[in-house]
Amino acid sequence: YAIREAATSNLKKLVEKFGVEWAQQTIIPKVLQMSRDQNYLHRMTCLFCINTLAEGCQKEAATKLMLSTVVGLASDAVPNVKFNVAKTMMRIGQWLDQASIQQQVKPVLEKLKQDTDSDVQYFAGEAMEVLKVA
Repeated sequence: YAIREAATSNLKKLVEKFGVEWAQQTIIPKVLQMSRDQNYLHRMTCLFCINTLAEGCQKEAATKLMLSTVVGLASDAVPNVKFNVAKTMMRIGQWLDQASIQQQVKPVLEKLKQDTDSDVQYFAGEAMEVLKVA
């Protein structure tokens, strides 16, 4: 976990140094590709990177480039991935417009709130409260 956290922190520094356009062309496509990896740790790393990159790239990239990947990962078979989807939505929600929250985020969180895993339910509920979609 510490290694993934350090790597995502370095991503933020790279975005600050080289800019959003560079990140959109270079880093973000590689990060989003990890969402399709068979190894669930790579899918979780994708979410951690999205949290960091959304902070550096803010609204445009969060909405246009990354939200659909997060939404797609909500159907993952691994509970840890699903509750990290909820945590990611909670974090990037501040950069999403209200239409995206209502049309894309809210239905996913409602679905996760009904998950069989209690951690997934908990973090979906937390995200719903923070984003005021409860």
